[in-house]
Amino acid sequence: MAQEDDVFEIIRQEWRAAAPQLADWAMDHLVNRKDVWGQYSPLTEKEKLNSKKAYKALTLPQRSKRGTDMVTLDKLTRHFRSTGVKHLIGLHAAHPENTSKWLALDIDLHEPEAVDAEDEARRNFAAALAWWEELQGMGYDPLLLDSNGAGGYHLLVLFQAAAPLASVHAMGQRLLATWKQKNIDGPPEQFPKSAELSGDKLGAWLRVFGLHHTRQHFTKVWSGDPWLDEPWLEGSAAIDAILSARPGPPPPSISSSDEAPVIEKGEKAHGRNFQAKRTQKPSVCVDLDGVLARYEGWSGRENIGPPLSGATEFLRSLRKFAKVIIFSSRITDTLSRDTVAAWLENHDLPYDEVHDGPSKPMALAFVDDRSVVCRPQELGPAAYHGAEHHIRLLCQERDPNDESTASGQLGRLVARWDQLTDEQRRAVISLVDEDE
Repeated sequence: MAQEDDVFEIIRQEWRAAAPQLADWAMDHLVNRKDVWGQYSPLTEKEKLNSKKAYKALTLPQRSKRGTDMVTLDKLTRHFRSTGVKHLIGLHAAHPENTSKWLALDIDLHEPEAVDAEDEARRNFAAALAWWEELQGMGYDPLLLDSNGAGGYHLLVLFQAAAPLASVHAMGQRLLATWKQKNIDGPPEQFPKSAELSGDKLGAWLRVFGLHHTRQHFTKVWSGDPWLDEPWLEGSAAIDAILSARPGPPPPSISSSDEAPVIEKGEKAHGRNFQAKRTQKPSVCVDLDGVLARYEGWSGRENIGPPLSGATEFLRSLRKFAKVIIFSSRITDTLSRDTVAAWLENHDLPYDEVHDGPSKPMALAFVDDRSVVCRPQELGPAAYHGAEHHIRLLCQERDPNDESTASGQLGRLVARWDQLTDEQRRAVISLVDEDE
């Protein structure tokens, strides 16, 4: 428990350090109106008797102070500094002139202590992730936020400029139309909740991300990389993801068609290309011996051969699109890890991380001089023949089928599949189909 408290305090300090920057960002992208905001107040003893909650939600300021007490950078900074629940605020989803800068879905789990809460949380995340991917496919850069650490999620979409409220509301309704198919217990709350503010109505407000008002939890951000050991970003990493989120094009107009128009992935809006992006690079695991360093047999953990020609350029090229993790059977403890890291530094070989431990790290691809490619799902049973041929070569076991035979040729073809052009691959697949 003490360790969890220490981690929580570290994360709190990271949010506090970024509070002024987050306040500027929120003022630009989240504040639709400055004259009102949401806030939490503790219940009186009498109120607690009839409520399961510890706090009540208020809309501030009082009518008599509206127009003088406003949402300011100081209020936003105080929120992100997370010094107490009374300083946390929520922002309204609509401007009095019927516009909004953002759309949000609140996929809530109201009773985290319930018997089926774990299953509900799993279904909530699956639904949130499906909507997140749908929005990315439309060309937006949505933020998927773990709002309470107990199965509740917020999905936030930013627009380049305040958009018509009716269009923003309609976009949310189109997304929510599939909530039953997503196997969740009920439709999420949508912000803004209505297509128009009439009279003196203020509309609904949504708590701003950061510290949760009832749980010891700071907002986490989905990285988009499920293969990572921890795909949820927290602390400084979560803050960086929020600050780098790109506002997208205006929502589809509701007057153009009864069907929900779809913004094609990569469609340009206001001169920018809004393609879905990752918040982190994919990880690629690279072996040391025989790939980066010359290897002519084991001669001790500290005896690493010289770098192979082209290794530096190879790593430099990989790091343009991937996080490079060095993984080696040499590394069994901190000392051996430091030895490998020192070798890399001494030879100016670029990398991002040296993996510490015998277990393989999570990665999208592994680069190893003794790897065997086997893709039966793509190539059919022929892939097994090619893999066997490659394994025999590695084991120095003579292939009963000479290299000149069809089996030997097939083995070489499969082993070199990644080097073929798309046209060559299509030709091979076409020949296999004809043979069948």
